[in-house]
Amino acid sequence: MNKPGSARVENRFAFGENWRRFLDDIDEARILSAERSLKDMLGLPDLNGRRFLDIGCGSGLFSLAARRLGASVISFDEDMGSVACAEELKARTRKGDKDWRIGQGSVLDEAFMRGLGRFDVVYSWGVLHHTGDLQRALALAAPPVAGGGRLFIAI
Repeated sequence: MNKPGSARVENRFAFGENWRRFLDDIDEARILSAERSLKDMLGLPDLNGRRFLDIGCGSGLFSLAARRLGASVISFDEDMGSVACAEELKARTRKGDKDWRIGQGSVLDEAFMRGLGRFDVVYSWGVLHHTGDLQRALALAAPPVAGGGRLFIAI
């Protein structure tokens, strides 16, 4: 998913290092809790047949939860350490799953965002304000939401 010329924030905090430590704490109870919180916050019993975009996927926990709830998932993060964590979580839990794609990219890269397609749920938890340009990040996170879809952002 990495595209040349993607927008980047220089001197960023290396979030992937924190997520790497968190991976040791991900167990079935934590995954089930993430699933419950997604269902509750989205007001949906499941995500069967839906497309889910995880902007700034971090550890990949909520991407995994969405996938287990039935969504096809695209996860991305600007931080390669975070991408590696999400890939490791996928390898541990859903190795070879073709309905969960993980890659590197920036929400600030308009061409990258446009190329992702449309989604029933666009999810970004605690990420957009770390880009250095919250207004642009919000403006670029919204267009991938399909008609009748949901934009789920926490700042």
